[in-house]
Amino acid sequence: MKAFGYDHHGAPDVFQTYDIPTPSPAADQLLIRTIAIGLNNRERAERAGGYGNIGSPVIPGRDVVGEVTIVGGRVSGFSKGDLVLTHTEHGYAEFVLADLDATVKVPDGITPTRAAGMITPGLTAYKAVKFFGNVKAGQTVIVKGASGGVGSISVQIAADLGANVIGIASSHNEDFVKSIGASQFVAYDQSDPATVLADQGDVVINSAMNGAGTDDDIAMVKPNGTIASVAHESPTTDKPLKFVHIHPTNDMTDREALQAIVDLMRDGKLTVNIGYTLPFSRDGFVKGHQLLEEKHDGRVIIVNE
Repeated sequence: MKAFGYDHHGAPDVFQTYDIPTPSPAADQLLIRTIAIGLNNRERAERAGGYGNIGSPVIPGRDVVGEVTIVGGRVSGFSKGDLVLTHTEHGYAEFVLADLDATVKVPDGITPTRAAGMITPGLTAYKAVKFFGNVKAGQTVIVKGASGGVGSISVQIAADLGANVIGIASSHNEDFVKSIGASQFVAYDQSDPATVLADQGDVVINSAMNGAGTDDDIAMVKPNGTIASVAHESPTTDKPLKFVHIHPTNDMTDREALQAIVDLMRDGKLTVNIGYTLPFSRDGFVKGHQLLEEKHDGRVIIVNE
């Protein structure tokens, strides 16, 4: 089968086309023919050399939507021909393996492109809001990076839970952030959110790149409130608060979170901004990673037609 990857770190043009064996599913797995692949910043960082040494070759990719072609012997609930989304590995390929604890069916009415754009940011956002932030109806929730993949989904999930959501993003994203459920918007390029929103958030969700601006999070959260952040380091502060790192966890399974996301999409309560669709080719993956290197609006999706 055709796959795309690299044998050394570097710029996006390190991608090569490989012909590798089609994987065989275990008894508790599915084999999926790839239709749409969502690209993520982590894959960009890994390609550029952000996570240590390299194997040869590396086939990246986590977010895949496709058609079930083989059902493992111990699998129930899935059939050949089902359209599914899965959080997997080695996703830049014609066929991928899908584990049952990270795979759900895609309902009618949701396109493969939209579903692929929702997987990693949806998982992160759902767990940030429901598990790490433990958001409840009536709370005030401040979302930093509210126009991005994780942030925009966090806004929608928190609003659906009945929270009062305040979105922080660049001023040109105000209409979009309000359209997805934020009742208030603060443009970080026009005012200081930490001053405008001082002590207002029961929960502050920081989905900005690398969790930047933790001091602002502390200023915005109410005493004894919660900060759920993608930042790696815990802050030092005298203010009473709960600081939790948003990280992969099995305490809430990927399948549980993905099913909840798909249900919200099916009910018209959750959308994702698809910015770019590119072909399933070396040029497509090179261009996709070039977009990830730049400031871009919307998710980058590879389509295997």
